[in-house]
Amino acid sequence: MGRPRVKTIDSAVDLEKVESVKEKAEKLSAETEEKVEKQVKAAKITTEKKRKKLRSRSKRYEELIGQIDKTKEYTVAEAIELTKKTSKTKFDSSLEIHINLNTDPTKSDQLIRKTINLPHSSGKIIRVLVFGGNPKDLKNMGVQIGTDLTLKEIDAGKIDTDKIVATSEWMPKLAKSAKVLGPKGLMPNPKSGTITEKPEDLVKNLQGGMVEVKSEKAAIIHLIVGKTSSQTEKLEENIKTLISEIRKAKPEGLKKELIKSVYLSSTMGPSAKIGISEL
Repeated sequence: MGRPRVKTIDSAVDLEKVESVKEKAEKLSAETEEKVEKQVKAAKITTEKKRKKLRSRSKRYEELIGQIDKTKEYTVAEAIELTKKTSKTKFDSSLEIHINLNTDPTKSDQLIRKTINLPHSSGKIIRVLVFGGNPKDLKNMGVQIGTDLTLKEIDAGKIDTDKIVATSEWMPKLAKSAKVLGPKGLMPNPKSGTITEKPEDLVKNLQGGMVEVKSEKAAIIHLIVGKTSSQTEKLEENIKTLISEIRKAKPEGLKKELIKSVYLSSTMGPSAKIGISEL
């Protein structure tokens, strides 16, 4: 046998190409470093702005918070008086109640949704749009009357109302606008009581103490129960009625207490915790 043949491959390195790749890599590295430095600088500026904003209001806000003992559970009347006292707005603030629930928001049968008639008005002005009923009476009540033209405006995205009420006669027409009204929570439905043959009576209730209660995805209910200018006794009656009615809506499958905790606050003011045993 002869000697085995060995194939030799000559590899030539393109030095110019290597230098070009090296330069591109260095340039990219420099650009990345510069970009990171800009992001860090922007973050520092934003943080400093937030700190200045907090410093500008912290002294007054801390004084307000200092008047509320965060370790204590107050009676309804005490919480109302404290939230009134610590209200820092120049206008007539709303009194907001925040109810944390023990429900599982991922289960549809544990969602809370109902209409409740409070003994006294919450002070919130509700813009109502009504389809059906007596136009003259409704106009005197200060509500907007719905027409076929209004439906076209709704489909075009022009909606300027907080609540829509309709008679059953109008529902087939409104059903065509369900894709627009549904996501906004404005579609009339039996659960909220917004489908009625007596819209005048419903409007009167809405302008009075009727509120729609609906639990959010985080198992929380937020609601306005009155104004800081309202009498403490009336606010207390509203709160106790609200809690009582919410408890009546407890899901059958829920074994523990429906309400986990309750807090009361004024607009932009600190909150006071209300003892569950007081409700």
